[in-house]
Amino acid sequence: MIIMDLMATQATKDAKFHGGGEYAKEIFFRAISNGFVNFQCVYNSNYELEGNILKACNENNIYLHAVESVEQLCNYIKDLKPKIFYSAMPYELYNIPTEDTHFIMTVHGLREIECPYDDVQWKYTFGLIPKIKLLIKRTIFKNHTQKKYLSLFERLLTKKNISIVTVSEHTKYSILSNFSHLKPEFVHVYPAPCPFGDEEPELSSELKTLSLKNNGFFLLVSANRWMKNNHRALMALSNFYKKNRECGIKTVVTGLKKPPSFLEGNSNFIFMDYIDTSSLNWLYKNAYSFIYPSLNEGYGYPPLQAMRYGTPVLASSVSSIPEVCKDNVLYFDPKNVMEIENRIFRIHLDSECHNSLSLKGIKHSLYVKDHQEIEMKSLIEMIFNY
Repeated sequence: MIIMDLMATQATKDAKFHGGGEYAKEIFFRAISNGFVNFQCVYNSNYELEGNILKACNENNIYLHAVESVEQLCNYIKDLKPKIFYSAMPYELYNIPTEDTHFIMTVHGLREIECPYDDVQWKYTFGLIPKIKLLIKRTIFKNHTQKKYLSLFERLLTKKNISIVTVSEHTKYSILSNFSHLKPEFVHVYPAPCPFGDEEPELSSELKTLSLKNNGFFLLVSANRWMKNNHRALMALSNFYKKNRECGIKTVVTGLKKPPSFLEGNSNFIFMDYIDTSSLNWLYKNAYSFIYPSLNEGYGYPPLQAMRYGTPVLASSVSSIPEVCKDNVLYFDPKNVMEIENRIFRIHLDSECHNSLSLKGIKHSLYVKDHQEIEMKSLIEMIFNY
């Protein structure tokens, strides 16, 4: 018996959409499309399970078991003793019993260990009490987060009868450098399957009222999460607009309803909450340039999703991002506002660079799309034919 963890596909309290969730959905649907339907699934009844997943389970007679907590999930595995249990988001599953069950897990990254804090966190912390808590964490408990997650991962990665899958060479060697007892051959790299959008995505009727122009805006996404580092990009863009007052290219920001105080009343910026997938793909396709200032990624889908439509990308030069994007983007130091501004100036003024990145991005995204089909098939076979 094989059991798949669908809790990984469900929205979290922090984000409606997240890369690990998209990855988990891809594994689920690819398993079915490759003819592997003889498995069961477990999900958290406190959160919504997407309709297309429910439909796929019904059509393929895949049994769904509801739990309300990680503890209940662990007890379910203990009682049922499946041959294989797979989770695409295993970080809280260090108590899963593995005496009678082979635990296959995907570790996307070690973000909390590699980048537990950054000064930009202050810009995402509101209210006196939250700021005091952050101050205490940054001073008195300076290394607490890193030590905490090192301990949790140690419990997870030292379990017997496990297989570790990861999505990039960067993450593989981050795991090996932090947990030197692991042997390299026991950590398998299968690049994350990027969910590329439709060729002609549609913008929702609500967003059509904004009258966004094709190729008429810079794009930033997931702006409510400090790790994505959009605050520094917004500072760079603010400086850019002050020096280019006649520039007609606006900036669209998703994941944040209201602008930060220093941008209030600035008509160059359009802020919106999280949006549906088709609308997001429309933004990727019609942006003048996509800016990705993330501080840490285990893989990182968004640059590839923008490249798929020929949208030039400006991206952070850290963690897995150069591995994923190769030489098809303009890189910058994500902590250097002046350098981000420098790249914005270049993509705005250098039409040859803009056109080159557009063509290179399309070519690279096609290569990734073809390559990931092969890798995903191998991963599915590894899980279901173990």
